[in-house]
Amino acid sequence: MTYDDAIKALSKDALKLVRNNQTVGLGSGRAATSFVKSLSLFVKKKKINVRCIPTSLQIKLEAEKGKLHLIDTVPDKIDIVFDGADQIDKEKNLIKGGGGALLRENILINAAKKVVIMADDSKFVTNFKRDVPVEVHPLARNTVAKAILKIGGKSSIRTLDRGYPFITENGNIIL
Repeated sequence: MTYDDAIKALSKDALKLVRNNQTVGLGSGRAATSFVKSLSLFVKKKKINVRCIPTSLQIKLEAEKGKLHLIDTVPDKIDIVFDGADQIDKEKNLIKGGGGALLRENILINAAKKVVIMADDSKFVTNFKRDVPVEVHPLARNTVAKAILKIGGKSSIRTLDRGYPFITENGNIIL
């Protein structure tokens, strides 16, 4: 089974957790995109109302295409968030945010009553094999880099192919 097939199956299975009148957080990336497509069809078929909060422009556009009801302010509590992960270790620690939407993803996850992470076998690792992304306001990059160094880490600014800094939708950089 391909990654896309697995994520489609997981997305459809995750719909069992969606209820009428819920506030639903929509993560970013391939898993979230697949879920949004499934959710759009589910909402139409079941004729239910869900309020959705997207974490990225990519997901917002997909949700608009599916005619989902979008809200742009995070309420005190979000009923459930659906997202993917970059990597998951054996203790269920996650690396997320490889696509650059980590600040908004973390805001929603921390406001959620329940979080559903959709991932196939390829996302599970014994030891993390990639860097942990940290979204930082450009003004704070040196301060945060020093703090990362103090706890034994290393940091560098994520760059695009041509060497320019990767800028998030929030105007921040990723270390």
